[in-house]
Amino acid sequence: MPPKGKLHVGSNIGIDKEQAYKDKIADLLKNQVRDIPLLLIDEIENIRTSYDEEGIQQLAASIEKKGLLQPVILSEEGIRYSIQAGHRRVLAFRFLKRETIPSIIRPTPEFLAEVQLIENIQREELSPADLETAVRALVARHGSQEKVSQLLMKSKQWVSNVMAASKVRESIGPTLEKHNVKNSLPSGHLRDIAALPPSDRVQAVKEALEDGGGRRAFRKAAQKVKNLRESAGSSKRTVRLCSFSLAVAKQPNGRLTFTPEVVGDTSPEAKARFDSFCEDVKSLLSTQAASAGNPRGSTSL
Repeated sequence: MPPKGKLHVGSNIGIDKEQAYKDKIADLLKNQVRDIPLLLIDEIENIRTSYDEEGIQQLAASIEKKGLLQPVILSEEGIRYSIQAGHRRVLAFRFLKRETIPSIIRPTPEFLAEVQLIENIQREELSPADLETAVRALVARHGSQEKVSQLLMKSKQWVSNVMAASKVRESIGPTLEKHNVKNSLPSGHLRDIAALPPSDRVQAVKEALEDGGGRRAFRKAAQKVKNLRESAGSSKRTVRLCSFSLAVAKQPNGRLTFTPEVVGDTSPEAKARFDSFCEDVKSLLSTQAASAGNPRGSTSL
């Protein structure tokens, strides 16, 4: 298993992910000028309302004569680039039909914030509540828990548990705040609570906190609430107390046989009434068989 905080490339090359981010930022902050293909620079939205064509043409003429005096500043967006500064210069280079433009690549504020976030998560410097908020933000930014698990070098189950704990913490916030643990209660304590219906969570959390608030207390409280719900559900089910049946069969010799059966607990009076009923049925069917020669093969009550 790879050591914690390591990103493995290939079979035996370990790269510290945090250091890789720092190295990338350091390289970007060196202000090195690079020629970036214009095809990789995204177009500017609503350009016609911001820049006039005549002004762009004049700037293009100046660049054609004197060259570009100051590189544009771009930020990486995956395999493409967005413009931080130098919109008019990019348009002028497009007007001149140049293929590349001298550029300085700077990290975006979002990139820097994400790196800091990842560093804090890996160093475990965040409170449980802040950790959940951070992971939730990363999932929203990257679109899936799987991508975030790869980004943080954590398992998908870890990300899933943190996301579930975040929802529970949000739904029972007042209860946690009342016990002064809204931000500090470990995410793992809420794992079993997350499996309960929302209407049962507050009660389970209250019992767990009154029982010491440890991991075991939360597991115990969640199981107790679950058992109570299952018990309440079973008490509402229809329960069969007893059943009465009378089977009638015709033998090869034409004789009818009667087999009464009583299943379950019943009173002597009910048993006597059923016996009387069986005698009535036996008499009726025997009479019909004798007169019609075609009795029913089977009946039940």
